[in-house]
Amino acid sequence: MLKRIPPYWILLAPGLIIFLLVFVLPLARLLMLSFYQTDSSGAMEAAFVWQQYGRFFTDPFYLQMLWRSVYIGVAVSFICLILGYCLAYGVSRAQPKHRFLLLILIALPLLTSAVIRNFGWIIILGRKGILNQFLLGIGLIQEPLELLYTPAGVIIALVHVMLPYMVLVLYSVLEGMDRNLESAAANLGASKTKVFWFVTLPLSKQGIIAGTLLVFSITLSFFVTPSLIGGAKVKLMATEIYNQTINLLNWPYASAMGVILLLTMLGVTSLYRRMLSGRKPGGVV
Repeated sequence: MLKRIPPYWILLAPGLIIFLLVFVLPLARLLMLSFYQTDSSGAMEAAFVWQQYGRFFTDPFYLQMLWRSVYIGVAVSFICLILGYCLAYGVSRAQPKHRFLLLILIALPLLTSAVIRNFGWIIILGRKGILNQFLLGIGLIQEPLELLYTPAGVIIALVHVMLPYMVLVLYSVLEGMDRNLESAAANLGASKTKVFWFVTLPLSKQGIIAGTLLVFSITLSFFVTPSLIGGAKVKLMATEIYNQTINLLNWPYASAMGVILLLTMLGVTSLYRRMLSGRKPGGVV
């Protein structure tokens, strides 16, 4: 007699099947292609060699590209955390009738086409753009700033895109927080600064971790903004993977770069989570 299947497995089955088909199987194919070898003409042959990984880790150009991708991901995550926490805290403390409107305004960048957003930043950050014209007009700078096609310009545009993700994650945590704990600390004589530092901030730590990891993961693999704002001068892993796949048709090398990017993201996020979470007695995180 067949054992009865638990109901939760029936509910999980559609999602697990989709996850298997669109993530696990393509990832396995990607890993397999990364071990293929390419000859002098660029044609790939089925094999199990470390040729693509050896090429990547012995070329300073690609190592610098990997470091630049991680650096921009960390910078965007940190800036989004500072700005996003202020916004999420303000919205969660606003009057209930205003919160929905404020959240809609914060989420507006997500409702706009990525191409339109980035062309807008090209107009703003160019040498004759709105920002340089404004700074020159008030006398703050004497020459136009070089922001377009630089890492700084990519970071500014990515913060604009990623900030709503951070705010929405932090807002859900701050909104669900038990305010009685803050009131109890205030009644015991704690100042507003101490209440925030010793009560509010620790209670929102899980939101900080989740929001930062989400922003970092998306940033590391983001393609459109680095491609348009950074151009050929700011090469990142995502844009180079596209170049190797579409323009150079070097699928084994592009697959190896994809695997390296995935492992880097997993390593950084695991280290960050371990640093913020700390270890409880008994070795349990």
